[in-house]
Amino acid sequence: MRRAAVLGKGRLAVHACQTIAALPDTVLDTVVPNAPEPDWDISLTDCVAERWPDTRLVRSGDWRELDPGRCDLVVSVLYNKIIGPALIDATEKIINCHPGRLPQYRGARPVNWALRNSEPLHGVTVHVIDAGIDSGPIIGETLFSIWPEVDEVRDVWDRSMRHAGHLLSDVLPRLDQITPRPQDEDQAVTHYLRDNDQLGDRADWTRAVSGR
Repeated sequence: MRRAAVLGKGRLAVHACQTIAALPDTVLDTVVPNAPEPDWDISLTDCVAERWPDTRLVRSGDWRELDPGRCDLVVSVLYNKIIGPALIDATEKIINCHPGRLPQYRGARPVNWALRNSEPLHGVTVHVIDAGIDSGPIIGETLFSIWPEVDEVRDVWDRSMRHAGHLLSDVLPRLDQITPRPQDEDQAVTHYLRDNDQLGDRADWTRAVSGR
């Protein structure tokens, strides 16, 4: 029996929990919600307590409260902390769902940066977690059109979450059959939180808010 953990927030993390709980020979062992949870999405804590009462909840939001090696599968879904080697090295499969194209949009706020750069396409990527920032081999990805002249950050975020849900549904049941492929380091760009002041009117959910 494979034991799995989900780390993260909101509807997408709940969807990952649902998908994992439905897998054969797999139990949703532990969930680590972001702490604090955002007030603009549903509470992962509340959903787990209601739907999977036997699942362990790490209410502190700290991945270090997971016993290394306890879970064979760890899935990070919009988790807000960098996972360290103690968990990475002890986990058979540890993956992240990143709301951006890789390797072009590693790091923070990929939706905002894609719109800031007037990209015609955006994407969502599931990749192996390694010691770098969103730098592990790619397991699955999806691309979709965006329209920077009319789309707001909220529009593309919502679209990203819908595509991410489909991608997780496709990838999670097939993890043992997929060979991850390395990222192209020549195309790699990483954005950090310290760069947020360069986002201009794409720093918030809408340009109207950013321009107040």
